Amino acid sequence: MTNPLRILIVDDSALMRRLLRQMLESDPAIRVVGEAGDGKTAIALTAELRPDLITLDVRMPVLDGVETTRQIMAYHPTPILVLSAAVSGKDANTSFEALAAGALEVMEKPSLTDSGSLDHLRRMLIRRVKLLARVKVVTHLRGRRHPPPELSSILHETPHHVRGPRIAPGQFPVIVIGASTGGPKVVRQLLAGLPAQFPAAVLVVQHIAQGFGAGMAEWLAEASAIPMELAAEGRPVCPGMALLAPDRADLLIKPDGTVRLSMSPLLLQRPSIDITMTAVAELYGASAVGVLLTGMGRDGAVGMRAIRRAGGLTIAQDEASCTIFGMPRAAIELGAAELVLPPDQILAVLRERFSASASIV
Repeated sequence: MTNPLRILIVDDSALMRRLLRQMLESDPAIRVVGEAGDGKTAIALTAELRPDLITLDVRMPVLDGVETTRQIMAYHPTPILVLSAAVSGKDANTSFEALAAGALEVMEKPSLTDSGSLDHLRRMLIRRVKLLARVKVVTHLRGRRHPPPELSSILHETPHHVRGPRIAPGQFPVIVIGASTGGPKVVRQLLAGLPAQFPAAVLVVQHIAQGFGAGMAEWLAEASAIPMELAAEGRPVCPGMALLAPDRADLLIKPDGTVRLSMSPLLLQRPSIDITMTAVAELYGASAVGVLLTGMGRDGAVGMRAIRRAGGLTIAQDEASCTIFGMPRAAIELGAAELVLPPDQILAVLRERFSASASIV
């Protein structure tokens, strides 16, 4: 029998720590090895116990969840699952800042007053802990390395084949960005780097826990140079605008260029990157662009292949910069990725390609 997963619980509420311990240890493959009521204690226990995963509250005394995450990921990198009582507003923003600092995922904290949902949340929590505890996280330092010389040339000159076909008058490109675990910070980086008058529409499909879609849209909008909002039924898809798929609906586009949200359980994962990319490939053809970022599983590989077959550009995030290389790897193995690049180079290609297409009249 394999050794149980060793978990550190961090929450300023003793009642919540007890509830989380009971939930986690209901599975014999999980053992709680420590508890902390504040961020400073959490950092010390991480160094001492070296747990397989940390469950982390975001609102704590001494050090909040964001700074605690930064310190842990800088000195003792450990998978972190953020548990938040709020799915929107300031606390949700703090949760997404913790993701940007290196935490892997966020999910809703169990409610001490809602006994009816506890068993469902217990199963979800155990499933996420088992998945995330196996992720090999890396050290996150505040400073970023300069890109290596063999990749830096793409910042200044994009090869002809990357520019893609010319966009006919009256048409515009549509970029689908798909991401899962580790994705929110990369999506935010890409949106922050796009110019204000960007001549393409951007659709973001991010796997996120139920209820956190609106909060993530708000968090992304804070950094985005182009307007970003949660996609709604009937919303026109326009150049210079970014839309985020809701956390429990697939994002499609009608022939008239407006949003259609589907709740049909066609795939296990919803929102599905494959469904959005395939729909965009069918409607926009060579004007479609697929960008597939870090995440577990294979979602997005088939959609990327559809875009590439339609003549559009496809880019997968490279392994070195991924939190989890699963989704990009699947696309590469399928022959669906034309380019494989780190996030700063993905941004450079998008800016270069569409600064060129913007001038076409």
